Amino acid sequence: MSSIKISAPGKLHLLGEHAVVYNKPAILAAVDKRCFVEINPRKDKKIKISSEDYKTSTLHNIEEVFEKFEKAQRDWDIYSKNNDISLLKSITKGPLDYPLIIIGQFLKYFKIKSIKGFNLTIDSEIPVGCGMGSSGSLAVSIIGALSLFSGRPFNKKTINKIAFLCEQKKHGNPSGGDNSTSCFGGLVWFKKDEGIKSLEANLPQEVSENFYAVNTGIPSEATGEMVSFVRNQILNSKKKKEEIKKIFNEQELLVRSLIPALEQSSHEDIIRIIRNGEKNLEKLGVVSPFVQKIIRDIEETGGAAKICGGGGKTKSTGIILIYHTDLRTLRKMLKSHQFVAAQLTLGVEGLRKE
Repeated sequence: MSSIKISAPGKLHLLGEHAVVYNKPAILAAVDKRCFVEINPRKDKKIKISSEDYKTSTLHNIEEVFEKFEKAQRDWDIYSKNNDISLLKSITKGPLDYPLIIIGQFLKYFKIKSIKGFNLTIDSEIPVGCGMGSSGSLAVSIIGALSLFSGRPFNKKTINKIAFLCEQKKHGNPSGGDNSTSCFGGLVWFKKDEGIKSLEANLPQEVSENFYAVNTGIPSEATGEMVSFVRNQILNSKKKKEEIKKIFNEQELLVRSLIPALEQSSHEDIIRIIRNGEKNLEKLGVVSPFVQKIIRDIEETGGAAKICGGGGKTKSTGIILIYHTDLRTLRKMLKSHQFVAAQLTLGVEGLRKE
């Protein structure tokens, strides 16, 4: 068997993160940063995982894969009941724990008790832990490659379903939006009880060219930790629960109003909607003062910006998404913060064979 090469894109939330976990809609876009996975058969029955990003590798037999996965499943079952963030973080503590769990989840799903040995190499362009869906694209890519390697159908619906189970082990209570966007690609509407719907044809060039991204750095808090932070507020205070419910309802209205604004290239409406969406995220406590200052400065120059993932409470929050119609002014302002705006292509192809 020759080598198998697969890739899947990262994603950005245009609007709706956190609220999407509680069955509110979100708009996401697959972006032109991809995770590449390659599988090559081995002559023995070992499974070797190598990461170009971490410059490390591990070697396992299939019993070790099952043992790792089963422990991850038990720990996640406990976490889902007690919301113990330290337990969740321990599931994927090592740099290559998550790929190992993904392999185990795949084998478990298809009830595969034995598989030929293989080398799995991961090479990702997507910054880790910055709100661009690096773990979702990794899960989708590995499962897609394993489907071909094991002779299973290359069925995106099935691949995405398994990827979501993997994402639970990484993030605790994810919406499924990240892996779905990575798997199917494009510009999408996502809601937990409705799934994913393509909006790809509705993003005019005069709109897409005004979207930029700035990486503020890896947050001290993981995505799962920030999701749990919001969840704890809801569980521990009736008053806070009502406040957050109101915020999420407002976010839903903003998400729904963003679609016609994008379709009609209404720059003023897009800026207003993104600004209001960001303020709601700040009310949740998921945007650090450090990043709030950057966003206020962007707003003062006529643009809008928001976090794109779980966020962070201390300093960095990962990627912030910017909408600005004056790139020269934006660059000048960001230079004062020692940041550079990167333009990304939105709505790219999802999971694919290379």
